[in-house]
Amino acid sequence: MSQSIEPDAWLWAWYVTMNVVCVAFNLILLAAFLYKIKATTSYETTMKILAVPWVLECAYRTVFPSLYLQRFAFWDTPLNSIIVDRTWACIGELSWTYQVSLALRHVDKEISGGKCWVQLSGWLAFVIYVVAECISYYNVATTNEFWAAMEVIVDGVSFLAMWPAALYLVWCCPKGHSSGRNYLIVMTIVCLVYPLYNFAIDAPMYIKRYHIDQHSHKEYFSFWAGLKDAASRRLVTRHYDDWKADMTWMTIYFSAGAWSGLLLMFAPRLSPSTTSSAIAGDRRLDVAPYSALM
Repeated sequence: MSQSIEPDAWLWAWYVTMNVVCVAFNLILLAAFLYKIKATTSYETTMKILAVPWVLECAYRTVFPSLYLQRFAFWDTPLNSIIVDRTWACIGELSWTYQVSLALRHVDKEISGGKCWVQLSGWLAFVIYVVAECISYYNVATTNEFWAAMEVIVDGVSFLAMWPAALYLVWCCPKGHSSGRNYLIVMTIVCLVYPLYNFAIDAPMYIKRYHIDQHSHKEYFSFWAGLKDAASRRLVTRHYDDWKADMTWMTIYFSAGAWSGLLLMFAPRLSPSTTSSAIAGDRRLDVAPYSALM
């Protein structure tokens, strides 16, 4: 008669698999891409560099996972400190968001010469994500799950802000194969699916925890006292039940999230043959209404 696998064994299987995929495999890919990609413009160089902190962050947090507000840590070491994890996340996530928004703004310049509202949407997305990072530090310090929900909602709004621009650029983009067109098509999906996941799944999880805390009359830290607590206190646990609710987003984040940054190292752009025609076509559209009046 076969015995069922203990839940904690599943946690270890998940942890080992994540380390093989998100640490060993991703770091090998990062090193290979850094060697292979020969950047010739400032855009290409920036896209290449921005992937490094993002992929390193995903790898680090795979080795030293933590749950901020519960103060759960996988290992009893200062390297698994909550505040260290949060700071890695801040650096990596801002690098990744800027990388994504930079690609949008660059492809826009190739297609239209740089539409003001599209350029602003790219910058707005990054600024909104900076706000989300500030909210994250606040919820980590106070351990208030309500603000954790607000953080992921603002994260989602950041990408939702780029969706109209991505959709417009797909419509304007010349037909034919190019990394720029592929990027825009993916963005029209990601800029809806990512916010939807945050709004419908992630935020409700935190709100549910918030209501439980309220019911039990939890007392929250003040900001500075909470930062000190996040730097010094960690509750080491390797029990499946403590991690299971967060394993889905961790898996997606540390694997597919890192892969997106790796792919963006190739700097999405139109093929040379379509760039000039795209700009010329956009200019013809701009002058058409005026020429009709002549």
